[in-house]
Amino acid sequence: MVLFVFVPFGVAAVVVPIVAWRSSEGPKPVLTSEILAGGDPAEAEVLSVRTLGGFLDPLPMVRFMLMVTVGPDEEPFELEVVQSLPRGAAGEFRTGEVVEIRLTGDRTAGAVVWNGNHRPPG
Repeated sequence: MVLFVFVPFGVAAVVVPIVAWRSSEGPKPVLTSEILAGGDPAEAEVLSVRTLGGFLDPLPMVRFMLMVTVGPDEEPFELEVVQSLPRGAAGEFRTGEVVEIRLTGDRTAGAVVWNGNHRPPG
């Protein structure tokens, strides 16, 4: 009884605060919704699109590799964007097409603008 009742609670009382303390370090991650709402507008060429996640996931994560063009004063740069989109939405994006994106001020994160009626060219 001691092994199955008291020991797990004793271990949990030590482990849970340590895990909470360790995970509280570092900056808060930037949310896709925050980037879309207040990010800097830009365009990007889709280099690749890959759906991540399970077959039953209604909002799987989608990994975009993009070549971003912000303006005439900045050099284009590659950016990996991972965001959640409805199932099947990733299939609407084609390699080589130009999409609208939003970027953080430091250009380290971005989000692809998808409004539900995106149609690939062609």
